Amino acid sequence: TGRLHRYNLAEGELGEVAHLEQEFAAAMGAKYCLAVASGGYAMGCALRALGVKPGDKVLTNAFTLAPVPGAIAHAGAEPILVETTADYTTDLADLKLKVETSGAKVFLISHMRGHITNMQAVREICDAQGVAVVEDCAHTMGAAWDGRFTGTWGKIGCFSTQTYKHINSGEGGLLVTDDPDVCAQAILF
Repeated sequence: TGRLHRYNLAEGELGEVAHLEQEFAAAMGAKYCLAVASGGYAMGCALRALGVKPGDKVLTNAFTLAPVPGAIAHAGAEPILVETTADYTTDLADLKLKVETSGAKVFLISHMRGHITNMQAVREICDAQGVAVVEDCAHTMGAAWDGRFTGTWGKIGCFSTQTYKHINSGEGGLLVTDDPDVCAQAILF
């Protein structure tokens, strides 16, 4: 049809991207989904949608891949690395210490290689200090912690649809949230 992404649709027409966003949000149990250029862009967009500014500190687990600290750097923020346990999950004691002492307002957790940290504990630690959780679910699309999908534990979930991911579009990403204001900000970015 020559109709790509969401820009050249007939009035009232719901394009393929909008269908994907609706279907993915429903599958994840989220209210909103935004399709973007990549999983890395989803993370950077999520940080900016939460108000992360240049010079801000953002917590992230030390066991991850370059796109995670890259998204933080792209937002002009400073990554604060949280230690990793022997089972490749976030060290909750170190997370608690850094949540309480770093001044960061966001924890960008990467569920690296499918290793999912106790998300109930992560939320308790972060909620106690008003720290928003953003989940990088590039390796856990469709996986769950305690019966709840990754990407829905935090304020925003970010997914990759790059070549070797669970859904392959060659390149692309998805961002999910239940917060209409965060979604509106993400759309603007």
